[in-house]
Amino acid sequence: MSLFAERYVTAARFVLVAFITVVASIAHTLMGLGVAGLFPSLAATVGVLRRWALAEDRTWTITETWRLFHRLWKAELVGANSLGWLEAGLWAVLLFDYWIVNFHVTSVFGTFLAGFLFLLMLFVLLVTVVSWVLHAHFDEGVTWVFRMSVQMVIARPLMSLILACAELAVLALCWQWPGLFMTFGWSFPAAVAVWVVWQYGRLPGFMPAKQATA
Repeated sequence: MSLFAERYVTAARFVLVAFITVVASIAHTLMGLGVAGLFPSLAATVGVLRRWALAEDRTWTITETWRLFHRLWKAELVGANSLGWLEAGLWAVLLFDYWIVNFHVTSVFGTFLAGFLFLLMLFVLLVTVVSWVLHAHFDEGVTWVFRMSVQMVIARPLMSLILACAELAVLALCWQWPGLFMTFGWSFPAAVAVWVVWQYGRLPGFMPAKQATA
């Protein structure tokens, strides 16, 4: 098989895995009545994509992908909800503060504070994205995962820059072609996050083979 044909087949298999994970995410979120099933579905999505990136044999069937997702989802009912609702609370505070400062404080200081909060939200957004990849890779508590995510975003500027640009490109694509998000849901941005951290995060046990042997 030629290199082009091999990469084409790999891309087709990835599209299938991404589509199955978004269908599984919807089903399992409903199984958890939304509130309890949402964040475990996100964690399971990232977990499936992480395992697919590390797998030597990527010829996964639909049944294999679904069963792996379901197993990860059940294992994440406690950990993913702890991380997810912690970050949801943080985002609620940040967005409320930004709304107050941006629309109710008209002084120069208010404008400065609004700009600072906007930059802070961009930083926290990167931390949030990275935290789900670390949560899928390490068997650690919420505090450790969040602290390590902050450190990685700061200590890996190239990774952070590429991640920000890549997720912005995903947002632009989904805005231009809404069908992409309707078809792949959060599997699309989750896959981008997993790939960027895999390539540039230099995590032990989670990097391309050529980097691990370098």
